[in-house]
Amino acid sequence: MTNNQIVEAKGDFLTNPQLLNSGIIRKYLDPQGKASDEELAYFIAQAKAQNLNPFTKEIYFIKYGNQPAQVVTAKSAFEKKADSHPQFDGKEAGVIYLMDGEIKYSKGAFIPKGAEILGGWARVYRKDRTYPTETEVSFEEYDNSKIRARIKELTQQGKDITYPVMNTYGKPIGENNWDTMPCVMIRKVALVSAYREAFPAELGSSYEADEIQLDNSPKDVTPQESREDVVARRLQEAKAEQHKLAEKTDTVVNDYPADEIPSFGEEPSEEAVQGELLDY
Repeated sequence: MTNNQIVEAKGDFLTNPQLLNSGIIRKYLDPQGKASDEELAYFIAQAKAQNLNPFTKEIYFIKYGNQPAQVVTAKSAFEKKADSHPQFDGKEAGVIYLMDGEIKYSKGAFIPKGAEILGGWARVYRKDRTYPTETEVSFEEYDNSKIRARIKELTQQGKDITYPVMNTYGKPIGENNWDTMPCVMIRKVALVSAYREAFPAELGSSYEADEIQLDNSPKDVTPQESREDVVARRLQEAKAEQHKLAEKTDTVVNDYPADEIPSFGEEPSEEAVQGELLDY
C-alpha cells in the first residue's frame, strides 16, 4: 500500500472529496431523491476531478423541478485554484457604468451616486502569457430585478403567479444580493469568467452560481376555465351536435315518400356522449 493510499484510507468524505460516492451525496445533498443517478455521477466526477469539497461549500449541486441538475463552483474555489497555480500573476476587476453620457470603468465595486450600472470587467494575469485574459459581462444579462418587477406587475393585475420564479438555489426570488449590492455581484461574475478563460484546464467546466440561468420566467396560472366549465361546454356541444344530426335526419326523411323512408340506424347513445365529455 502506498503512502497516498494510506492517507486516503485515514481520511473521510467530509474532508476528502476523493472519498465521495453516490450514497453519500444522495443522503446528505439530495435526500428527496430529485436527481437522477447520472446527474449524481456527474457531480461526483466534477468534485473529484477538481478536488472540491461540497461540505465546505466549494462546489454545489442544484436541482430544481424537472430542470437538469446544475453543478456550480463557489467564487472562493475559483480564487483558490488561481492562487495555487504557479503561473498566476494577479487580477483586476471592477464595474462598467454610465455617467453623464459617458461609459466609464471603475476598479473594485464602487461607482458614483446616480451612475447606471452597465456591466462588469476583469483581467487575470499569467506569467507565461504576454497579454492578460480580459472579460466584460453585461449587467442586464444577469440581474433578475426585471423578473421581480414583472411578477409585481402581474400580481397587481390580479393574476395568480406560480413559481418557478427562482434564484439559482431553487428558492423564490425576493430581495437578494442583486438588489442590495449589484456592483459586487456583477464584478464577481466578470472575475470568475476571466478565471475560467485564464485557467481552462483547471476551471474550464466550472460555473459560479450567479452565472447559471434557470427558467425564471413568471408563469401566469390564473384559471381560464374550470373542470365544471369544460364539462358543461362539452355537454352543450354534444347536444348541439345531436340536434344538428336530428335536423339532418328529418330533412333527408322528408325527401322520401312516406312508404319509402329508409332506416338510418339507431340514434347515438347517451353513454357514448358522456364518454366524449371527459376526454380532455
